[in-house]
Amino acid sequence: MLLTLIRREIVGNVLSFRFLVTFLLFFGLVLVSVFIMTTDYQARRSAYEASLVSHRAALSKIDAAGDANQQADDLFMNKGIYGDRSPDDLGVFVDGLAPAIPTQVHTALFNARTIDEQRYRNPVLALFDSPDFGYIVNIVVSLLALMFVFDAICGEKERGTLKIALANSVPRDSIVLGKWIGGFVSLASPFIVAIATGIGYVHLSGAISFDGQSLTRLAWIVGVSLLYISLFFTLGLLISTLTHRASTALIISLFVWICWILVIPNLAPVIARIAYPVPSAQKIAAEKQAINQETQIMLQRISQQTLSYGAEGQRLQEEITQEGEARQEKLDRFYREEFATQTSVSKTLSRLSPAASYRYATTELAGTGISTFIAFRQAHERFEEEFDEYAESINDQRNRQGRLPDGWFEADQLPQFQMISPRLDDTISQLSVDLLLLVVYNVLFFMGAYLFFLRYDVT
Repeated sequence: MLLTLIRREIVGNVLSFRFLVTFLLFFGLVLVSVFIMTTDYQARRSAYEASLVSHRAALSKIDAAGDANQQADDLFMNKGIYGDRSPDDLGVFVDGLAPAIPTQVHTALFNARTIDEQRYRNPVLALFDSPDFGYIVNIVVSLLALMFVFDAICGEKERGTLKIALANSVPRDSIVLGKWIGGFVSLASPFIVAIATGIGYVHLSGAISFDGQSLTRLAWIVGVSLLYISLFFTLGLLISTLTHRASTALIISLFVWICWILVIPNLAPVIARIAYPVPSAQKIAAEKQAINQETQIMLQRISQQTLSYGAEGQRLQEEITQEGEARQEKLDRFYREEFATQTSVSKTLSRLSPAASYRYATTELAGTGISTFIAFRQAHERFEEEFDEYAESINDQRNRQGRLPDGWFEADQLPQFQMISPRLDDTISQLSVDLLLLVVYNVLFFMGAYLFFLRYDVT
């Protein structure tokens, strides 16, 4: 009986105009998205490779300088070194925070550059979200899933077919289960075909060489997307069992979709900023500058009295310098902790919407999520610290010997900017809460649809 109901549901859906529209939308949106994002990825890859060549050429100019001490001055004081971040391969499918993370960083002992990449980007692109696969599933496919099933029960009641089926002693549990399985298979099949075609296009274009790690992560992204689609499909089935007219079910479905997709994810960060305000980065920088100025004034006073203080004066200078650095570090730590608290509250509130859980999961799997942003910041700090230590060791050598030996400069020995990517197992563990929420939503919605349909009035 169940197989017959599933087959009937699939055949009815496939032969409907709704299925044709869904199939064409899936294919059109996914292929257009993949084409646009692949072209953008290739442009970013070309820019990355050109940046590497340019930065190597700058180091070659330093190496070409004849005087060893001049090489050190150029490297540490004037030009510094750059670090480049390669484009994320799976950003073709889920762009995430990739546009907000700089593609290159610069460090030097003095006058380190803050690279503003926004001035070189198309300003129109900043007005709209990237049309990646994750965006399409999150916004468009979730709505299509609701539209696909909103009248599955109430629509049949209006047409009178549901009453006929129950009059023939068809079990109610078989009807609701058959509608869920048959309907979801009808919806998931064109989606899988469309994404498989998109992946094939990316592979044939040669933009990305998929390895085992990338394919595994991509499979997880597709799996989470199917789980997310099933959530909205099950929600639509639940709404259909709670209403008796298709028009009412449609209005409720649209209202729930607007709240979950548009309102809650965008409102959560605003509430978090109000409840847990964080001082601006400019204010923190101003306070650090004030601490630095205060430290310099105190050092000048001590230096003017060095003759009277002697060794004691040198000790006081070191204590004042260490105290100033400790105060600045305390300020940085306060900012990081407050910012982390605000971010955590934002994520918790936004998880009231499954759209947020889906975005968190897919961006982390694609390597374009919050973890990547944190990894970039840590890599940048590590890059600067290693450069400072390297410069200090070279300057100590120069002070001891009076000058540096010829041939001391080797570009390969310079600190490198390296981001540490988390392992897939660690990523899955990190996403356990979001994945569990998607599963729980699915189970609760199906249980609700099942229980309400058992008492559904078909007259």
